[in-house]
Amino acid sequence: MKKTDAYWLNLGLMSYNEAFKIQEEILSARMLACLPATVIVQQSPRTFTIGRSGSRNNILLPAEDLEREGFEVIEVNRGGDVTYHGPGQLILSPLLFLGDLNLNANQYMHALEQVLLKTLSVFGIPAINLHDFPGVWVGPAKIGAVGIGVRHGFTFHGMSLNINLDLIPFKYINPCGVVAMPVTSMQAELGRQVQIEQVEKVLLKTLEDEFLIVFQSRSLGDIRQEINFKALKEKQHEL
Repeated sequence: MKKTDAYWLNLGLMSYNEAFKIQEEILSARMLACLPATVIVQQSPRTFTIGRSGSRNNILLPAEDLEREGFEVIEVNRGGDVTYHGPGQLILSPLLFLGDLNLNANQYMHALEQVLLKTLSVFGIPAINLHDFPGVWVGPAKIGAVGIGVRHGFTFHGMSLNINLDLIPFKYINPCGVVAMPVTSMQAELGRQVQIEQVEKVLLKTLEDEFLIVFQSRSLGDIRQEINFKALKEKQHEL
């Protein structure tokens, strides 16, 4: 089956809120048919995010300690509870249309888990998924998280993979609302640092195969220029 074109946008290390504003901007453009399927990849400074079913009670440090340690706490409109993001973790936000994939939201979430499982297998890490908990695991320890949002059939948020991530901040929360849940990383499992660019390359290929798309790398400037051009053409058409 022929693959369809999609964009791959790497935002680098960027504050979670700033990156999410960009995600909302691109999601709106997707919903107006101004852009093809787009996947955003980023790293984030030290941030705890709380999903729609989450609670601040699952963050165990007082607010003054969080501020002193340089953590940001953000409530977000994805599924799930509390998780941690930081440098050394890749966050991927696929902005796709479920109708194009012929999947419902639950099937799509499991497809993202498969992307993580297949990526980890390339690096010799035998991960699994668990029926009652979203994400992927190595033994009892979670290595990748999945939490999605869907708006009129268009997906946002997505998944994260712990590569060389500092795992200590997970001790300050109940990850995904689970008390004392162990967390791991590719570095911890392999006993060495892993090149993030190499992991990104494998994730890109795995996503292409899973969703029958082919990526073209785009900068944020390129994407905004395309959005503005198509919006201008639409206004001219209306006139």
